[in-house]
Amino acid sequence: MLESRSKKNEEIANEIENEERREKNKKIFKILFWIFMPLFVFFSVSYILLRFIGNIGIVIREYPVYDDLIDSNYSGLKIVQFSDIHFNKNSKLDNIKKLVSTINKTNPDIVIFTGDLVDKDYAINEEEKTIMMSYFLDINAKIAKYAIMGDEDKEEFNEIFNNSGFKILNNTLEKIYIDSSIIDIIAVDDKYSVESINGHTDSNYTIAIMHKPDTADLVISDFNPNLILAGHSHNGQIILPLIGPLMKKDGATKYVSSYYEINDTKLYISGGIGNSSYEFRLFNHPSINLFRLRNSKIDINS
Repeated sequence: MLESRSKKNEEIANEIENEERREKNKKIFKILFWIFMPLFVFFSVSYILLRFIGNIGIVIREYPVYDDLIDSNYSGLKIVQFSDIHFNKNSKLDNIKKLVSTINKTNPDIVIFTGDLVDKDYAINEEEKTIMMSYFLDINAKIAKYAIMGDEDKEEFNEIFNNSGFKILNNTLEKIYIDSSIIDIIAVDDKYSVESINGHTDSNYTIAIMHKPDTADLVISDFNPNLILAGHSHNGQIILPLIGPLMKKDGATKYVSSYYEINDTKLYISGGIGNSSYEFRLFNHPSINLFRLRNSKIDINS
């Protein structure tokens, strides 16, 4: 009888201990849940913001550009810059079509592409090239369409743009004649050589176009252009308030953000259309730049 009672007491004690253990485990689980669930939600929302919402749509960043050298013959001229498409396996050709439609809505006079059409790790196929060429051919520019190569561009760059009505510029000077006025376009690449660029006139309003913005200091030293348009940096791709751009690339470590003024030269850097390295964007939607040249601030309402 005593042995039976002792065994029963032991069972009761074990049951109480097990119940206490279960209650303790429940408390630990609740604590872990309330620690990790917010983290899970945070990272899930962050991923959605970075990967999907950050890449939605195309923003038109519009900039009036004032300079005393801008002649009345072309005051009001509209230049559209687009850059860094980085077409890859995750890209959709329909987005290129939407890009072209957005460009055409601005009714541009000149359209300039500043490099990196296809991602360096992607082999674009013939069908994609054909469709892309047909879309770029539909870009309507009243005066000219220009393109320069980026550091990731390969042989398909020339094929696509040569068959899309673009003139490819590489380390050269292009002159645009508007009535009796001239605009000098200085196009430079990674093999920049001042000796290969001839015919520049200081009295002409001068626009330099390049892929890597850190080349700007050299070009300013050699030619002192009035305006520089560059790409490559994606403006850091991820931008945090009060902190600024997070991602810096070789060739865009000094100049990353969308605008700088260097002495008397205005440097604008496109935020780009596609992504580099990571398919993430934050506070920096895909964008094109629209510039309106003005010969005085009086023209702002014209």
